[in-house]
Amino acid sequence: MFLKSRSGTGNHIDVEGSTAQARWESQGHFQALIIEKERGGSVSSGDTVYLKAHTGAHIDVEDQVAQARWTDRGAWQALTIQKRIGSGPILPGDSVCFKAHTGKHLDVEGSVVQARMNDCGDWQAMLIQKEEVGAIFSGAPVYLLAHTGNRLEVDGAAVQARWSERGTWQTFVIENYGGRVIFSGDTIFLKAHTGMFVDAEDAAVQARWADYGNWQKLILERERGSGPVMPGDAIFLRTHTGKIIDVEGESVSSRWPDRGHWQRLVIEKASSRRLAQTIGATILI
Repeated sequence: MFLKSRSGTGNHIDVEGSTAQARWESQGHFQALIIEKERGGSVSSGDTVYLKAHTGAHIDVEDQVAQARWTDRGAWQALTIQKRIGSGPILPGDSVCFKAHTGKHLDVEGSVVQARMNDCGDWQAMLIQKEEVGAIFSGAPVYLLAHTGNRLEVDGAAVQARWSERGTWQTFVIENYGGRVIFSGDTIFLKAHTGMFVDAEDAAVQARWADYGNWQKLILERERGSGPVMPGDAIFLRTHTGKIIDVEGESVSSRWPDRGHWQRLVIEKASSRRLAQTIGATILI
């Protein structure tokens, strides 16, 4: 599961090393949590639970600080889960608070996760979310359809948009840092069939190196705003220069910061039989 802070308006809780924070909207490996109940079974409001991070450690509270340091399920790791409204079983989409052994609820201020107050208010409430299984995952092969009706392709090092075919040259593997669902605002990399990543140098868009470097970084922006990227979504790809990839005729460039018709691309899911697809396991409640 994933915990979206600030009653669902903030970032997801993440764990890097032993530090519990809330830094990104993405649902990546750092954000994936398993909710555990001491004797198993379904989780209901009022139960004592433990939150296991991808590291195998459980989130704990010492004084006001929330961390994830040990695999123990002790008093410091024990959290009482409470529905903000109502009672009964905890379900995806519920807004909940977590009370630590100190009597304080976990809260998020900025990117810091702490346990400072008795309230179960907006700062303490977290939205429980399941992974969007129909979304585009990191490691998935995709096509990018331009406004011309042609799809972006790589021929040698050249990135162009000459044909409407969904072939090997048009297939890209999309990757993000999180390793799970791609979200609007994620930094992504596009690997061509050649094994090289799409890069931008000044206005030129090419695919020359296998590096995960600054020139290869692309910020994916969803036309419809925040959230997971779904097949068929219109997107824009902003390069490290601040310019967005555009298509004019058969040429692919990065010349302006505008999100216009020439910059609009539709992301399509390609057949996983063409290229190996690596998708992390979905964690459910």
